[in-house]
Amino acid sequence: MTKATNLPLPPADFVGVTKYAIFPREKRAFHTVLDAHKILAGSNNPISEIRYSRDGGDIVVGLDHPIADGRLREEMRLVPSRDGDGLMMKAMTRQVFDASGQVVRHEVVPDFRHDSLGLPLSTYPEVALPFLLAWMPLDGQRRSVYAWINDRFIAKVYVEVEGKKSITIGGTSHDTIEVIMYPDLNDWIPMGAMVTRLVKPFVPKYRMWYARQAPNRLVRFEGPYGPPGAPEVVLELSSRG
Repeated sequence: MTKATNLPLPPADFVGVTKYAIFPREKRAFHTVLDAHKILAGSNNPISEIRYSRDGGDIVVGLDHPIADGRLREEMRLVPSRDGDGLMMKAMTRQVFDASGQVVRHEVVPDFRHDSLGLPLSTYPEVALPFLLAWMPLDGQRRSVYAWINDRFIAKVYVEVEGKKSITIGGTSHDTIEVIMYPDLNDWIPMGAMVTRLVKPFVPKYRMWYARQAPNRLVRFEGPYGPPGAPEVVLELSSRG
């Protein structure tokens, strides 16, 4: 099995804001409980905004998504690992706002690295992975990390490069590297190497397309926003604000 590895440090020019059009995935790959059509219905500005920044020694990734007539806002803080070979999670906040701006859900993880849970260093919130995996070497080698859903649900996921591909969004062509992410089924059922290879084509996958040039920003995402069972969406680069 592939050994999980830390995300590498970001490129020097990673700071900035990227905006995406967000809409429901046309054909579901997972048997989702939540319907993206309902969750995104009523949004008069279906634009997600991803903000990359530095705050002292922290690498900060802010995620802002429309939800019906409200917003979902998340902030991930990462720091260099103690041995300096990559990044580890430091803290996370998540808030859901209704139409009036009232906070209706508020989740805080102030010390992600607290030792009482024994989390592997290569553990990251699953919702942040599409915006962080571009920092991985996109060299064709299969890698893996641990996807954190909550403190009682962590899954190992594999990350593989499918190849180079040109995609068109809004009449603009983008040279990209297509990447897939999928769960390790052996987390739930011991299957062995041979059976794992046989079932791999049937495992639902997350699909991401990254710009070929640094900082290799996400150009397109297709899959659940979160673990299987989360609403399935598409994110595409947008020029709208």
